[in-house]
Amino acid sequence: MSVSFGQDCIATSLNQSPVGGRLRDGDVAALLYDRARQEFMAGAYQDASATIARLLEVSPKDGDTLLLAASIAERLGDALLAARYYERSLGQLALPVRKQAGFRAASHYLDGAEPDRALAVLLVLHKDFSADCDVNHSICSLYREAGRYPDALAYAQTLARVGRDFENWLNAGMVLLGAGKVEEAYAPLRKAYDAKPDERLALTELFWCAISLCDFPLADRLQGELVAAYERDGERLDIRENVFRSLQWCSDEAYHVLSALNTAANLNVPVKPRPSYRRDVSRRLRIGYVSSDYCEHATLALMAGVFEHHDRSRFEVFGICHTRAKDRGGRLRQRFLNAVEHFVDIVDLDDDQAAAAIRALDLDILIDLKGFTFDNRLGIFCRRPAPIQVSYLGFPGSVAGVGIDYAITDAIVTPPSSEPFYAEKLIRLPGSYQCNDGTREAVMRQGLRATHGLPEKGMVFAAFNQAVKIRSAVFAAWMDILTAVEGSVLWLIEMNETTRSNLRAAASRAGVDPGRLIFARKTSIPEHLHRLTHADIALDTSPYNGHTTTADALWAGVPVITFKGESFAARVAESLLNAVGLPELVADTLDQYRLMAVALAQDGVRQSRLRQHLLDARKTAPLFDTARFTRDFESALETIAADAAARG
Repeated sequence: MSVSFGQDCIATSLNQSPVGGRLRDGDVAALLYDRARQEFMAGAYQDASATIARLLEVSPKDGDTLLLAASIAERLGDALLAARYYERSLGQLALPVRKQAGFRAASHYLDGAEPDRALAVLLVLHKDFSADCDVNHSICSLYREAGRYPDALAYAQTLARVGRDFENWLNAGMVLLGAGKVEEAYAPLRKAYDAKPDERLALTELFWCAISLCDFPLADRLQGELVAAYERDGERLDIRENVFRSLQWCSDEAYHVLSALNTAANLNVPVKPRPSYRRDVSRRLRIGYVSSDYCEHATLALMAGVFEHHDRSRFEVFGICHTRAKDRGGRLRQRFLNAVEHFVDIVDLDDDQAAAAIRALDLDILIDLKGFTFDNRLGIFCRRPAPIQVSYLGFPGSVAGVGIDYAITDAIVTPPSSEPFYAEKLIRLPGSYQCNDGTREAVMRQGLRATHGLPEKGMVFAAFNQAVKIRSAVFAAWMDILTAVEGSVLWLIEMNETTRSNLRAAASRAGVDPGRLIFARKTSIPEHLHRLTHADIALDTSPYNGHTTTADALWAGVPVITFKGESFAARVAESLLNAVGLPELVADTLDQYRLMAVALAQDGVRQSRLRQHLLDARKTAPLFDTARFTRDFESALETIAADAAARG
C-alpha cells in the first residue's frame, strides 16, 4: 500500500510547533519537548530519543510529542516503534496531519508484516475520512489481499463513487466482484479497462464480470483479447485470474494446471515436504474432512449421506469446520453434526493455529472439500498437518501447489489423457466420482405448472446452472432449440436484473421472443426438487457442466442432455449420466446436442420412458446408492493409505 501526499504535513508540524505549543503539563514538559525537537533537527537522534522518553513519562498523550517520538524512531530505524507512536497520536492531531500519521503507521506495520494492525489504523482513520479516496482504497486493498471481500464491501462502494484513477477503479471493481456485487462492479471495472486496456488484470477482471452478467458480445470480445495476449506471452503466461474462473470459459487442462499453480503461488505460503507415513494398524483409519460448506450448501447436500454411512468400525471421522457463523444452521448441518464422530471448529483460528490443531488430531488422511473455491483454507494444507492430504468433490481439477497428494475422481472425468495435468496421484472410483444422498424425498410431479410461472402446455427446457456457466455458443444452441420446438420455453435460475436483460436481449437477437425465458425464484433445496419435476428436459452447460444441478435433475426424473468435454468440469454430466445408465444422452458435439434435444422434445414416448427409467434409478442406479458409494470411497481411502505407506 502506498499513498502520495503533495505536502509532508508531519515535517511541517514539527518545524512550526512552538515551544510547548500543545503541552499543558508545565514548563518542564515544554522544555523537554523543545530540547528533543532541537536535538532531532540537529541529527542527534540518540539524544533526542533519550529526551523524548523522559517527556513521554510526563506527557504520554500529547499529539506533538507522539509525532516527534515517531519521527525520532524512524530516523533510528525502528519502524514498528514509530508505527505505534503514530497510531497513539491519531486522536490528538489536526485532520491533515492525522491522515498522514495514520498512513505512516499503516505503512510501517505492513513493512513489519503486521497487516491486521495496519488495517486497524486505517479503520480508525476512516471515522474522520469516510469519503476519502486514499483511505477507502487502502482499506479495500488490505481486505482484498486477505480474501475478506464481504468486509470490504462498503469501502469498495464508496471507492467506486469517489475513485479518480485506474488503481482506484480496478481495486473497487475487484472487491465488488469478489463480494458478489457483479452489477455494481461493472462500472469501475469498465473505467479501469478503458483507461488501460492492455493491463492484464483489468482485462481479466472485466472479462469475468462480463461472463457473470451474460454480456455475450463483450465477453466474447474480451476472451479473444485474452487468448491473443496469452499467445503473445509465449511460454510464460501472465495469468491474473483465479483458476476456478478459468474453468468457466476454457477447457484446456494445460492452462488449468498453470492457472492452479499461479493461484497457489499467490497464497505466498511455502509448502512443507511430505512426511514419511507408516500406518498404525492397531487403530481405525483417522480421516478429517475440511470445509466451510457444512450448512445448506450443495457440497453438504451431496456429502451428508457419506458421513452417515461411514463404517465406524474401520474409520474414525473428524468434521473440521470453518463455516461462517451466519451460515451455521439448517437441517443439513444438523445431519452432519449427528454423523461425524468428532467436530473440530477452526473458524476462529488462523492457518498456523488451525494446522497445529489438526496436527494434534494425529490423522492419517486429511481431505479438502473446497479446492480453489471461495472461502477455502488451502494455506492449512501447505503446512501439512497430516501425512496424507487428499482433494475431493469441491473443485473439478488439479489442486496443485498446495501440498495435496491424491485426488479422488473417476475414469470419465479424468481419463488417462488427463494425468499429465494433475499434481496429485489420481485414485479413480469404479462409478461416478460424485456422491449423492439416496435418502432425499422421492419427489413426483404434482400441482400446476402455472404455480411456477410456466405454461401448462408446451415443452419446458430447464437450465438451472449459474449464469457464469452460460457461454454464448451454448446459449445460441438453446435458442436454436426453442426455435425448432414450437411453444417451448427455457426455465432458468433466478438472476440479477442486468443478467436477465442481457439474456433477453441475446434471445431477441436470435429471433426468439424474450418472454420464452422464464426465471425461477430462489428457494430451498427441497422445494427446488419439487418444482424441478415440472421440467421436461434439462439442458447442460459447457465447458463447466452442471454438477449438483445435473444430479438434482436426474433425481427429479428429468433427463439431462449434455455433450462431451475436454476437462474434468466439462465431463461431470457424462459421468453422472453413465452412473444412471443413460450414456446415450451424451452427444459428441454441440451440434449433435442441439439435434438430440429437438428430437427428444418431439418424442413423447421416449420422454416418458426416460422419466420412468430415472424414477426407477433412485433405487437401482449406482449414482443414488449412497451405501455402495461409501464402501467404494472407503476402499479408495484404504488404497491411498497403503500407497502412502509403501512410498514411506
